Amino acid sequence: MAGQKLEEKIGKRGRAAVVVLGDIVRSPRMQYHALSLARQAFLEVDIVAYGGSDPHAAILENRSIRIHKMTQLQVPHGLPKMLYPVILLCKALTQFFMLLWFLCYKIPAPDVFIVQNPPSVPTLVAVKWDSWLRHSAIIVDMHNFGYTLLGLSMGRSSPFVKVYRWIEKHYGKIADGSLCVTQAMQHDWLRTGKSKQLCYMISHQIFFILLHLRRGTRLSKDISHPHGFRDFVSAGYKEMDGNVVNENTFTYQVDSDIRLKSGRPVLVVSSTSR
Repeated sequence: MAGQKLEEKIGKRGRAAVVVLGDIVRSPRMQYHALSLARQAFLEVDIVAYGGSDPHAAILENRSIRIHKMTQLQVPHGLPKMLYPVILLCKALTQFFMLLWFLCYKIPAPDVFIVQNPPSVPTLVAVKWDSWLRHSAIIVDMHNFGYTLLGLSMGRSSPFVKVYRWIEKHYGKIADGSLCVTQAMQHDWLRTGKSKQLCYMISHQIFFILLHLRRGTRLSKDISHPHGFRDFVSAGYKEMDGNVVNENTFTYQVDSDIRLKSGRPVLVVSSTSR
């Protein structure tokens, strides 16, 4: 039933909005959502995010996708720790009104918002308010539970964390749908009854690079000798078929030929958890 209602909302205006309270470059999943909506659903897509580096070339080259860059707030360093809750509150309020300005006035009314979580505050609140005003659907892409990240810096017993958790649970529950970054998160989200509809989502391979064999060998050497110390990647020399072989955990070299080991582990290098 929830899926049917969601489909009824999408397509009437031919528009979608992807909302990221962060740098869109650091979120390949949200870039993939924008591309999918433009290429496969044939929607006009507005991306609302912080300015920074240029996103994937496929985003920039697609005429159906427009990027609206917000100004990222900078918190001064060296302030007393006792002021942190006040600064956090002021920052959230400023971000809330900035989001409302972009969502209500800078972009046309979309059929659906796809919003990245975290941060839950103020993103989910601002998007929900605007979706109510414009009669749009909301899909929350759950990258992580925001209250757990806030609890790492403020402590799980902090009143701010408890309020944050309530907002995340409440606004996540009233969304029209949710996407989860892992199956474990999907099961937890479903078990607690926080969402009407769930999907398990994997980002598209165009945003990931498979290293060339020789580049991978150089990377392995860099990992095995970080600043002069040895790491988990063992490197060395040994005799194999009468030849001196240069080897590490992933590859071995015979003369000028570099070969992959059959029992090598999988190494994934990512700049973010997204």
